[in-house]
Amino acid sequence: MTQDTDFPGEDDLLDYIAGRASPEVAARIEAAAGRDPNLAAEIALMRGARAALADAATDAPPGALGWARLERSLDRAPVPARWPVWQVAAASAVAAVLFWQFAVVPAVLPGSGGGYVTATGKADGASATVAFAPGASEAQIRALLIASGATMTGGPSALGLWTLGFSDEAARDAGLERMRSAAGVVESVQGN
Repeated sequence: MTQDTDFPGEDDLLDYIAGRASPEVAARIEAAAGRDPNLAAEIALMRGARAALADAATDAPPGALGWARLERSLDRAPVPARWPVWQVAAASAVAAVLFWQFAVVPAVLPGSGGGYVTATGKADGASATVAFAPGASEAQIRALLIASGATMTGGPSALGLWTLGFSDEAARDAGLERMRSAAGVVESVQGN
């Protein structure tokens, strides 16, 4: 609508279009529409909309046959399921796996009494940590390990250290003496 201060409010304009406005208000609106072409266009638009709505209201409702057809289509329509079947099956499977993992497995399998443990466990026997000399060949290292009775059980670490396993502590002590005497092959060695 326009911003003219002489122009009456929307309620007055609607009453004018409907024919309910007093003669003074109707005269004032007609005078304002004569001065303002936007107001005249708005009044024409509102009259056209009123006529279109009046024509639409005179159309006959669908009647008893239309209502019966609507009721039949509503009765025929299947009621949608609250949860799709696959979601119910998936939720059941997840619940079963969680129950098995956290209730059955801890009760059935003997454990260490809780807490985290390594998967490989602690190595049996004595061990040592060794750093081989950078210039040592693979053949020299292999010969020293065989002569010492040692096997590589871990490494190399980020520092280049290897973990060696021995059958017992006496074998470890003898192997450490042999490795300390191999100056060109071993850089450092210590028993664990």
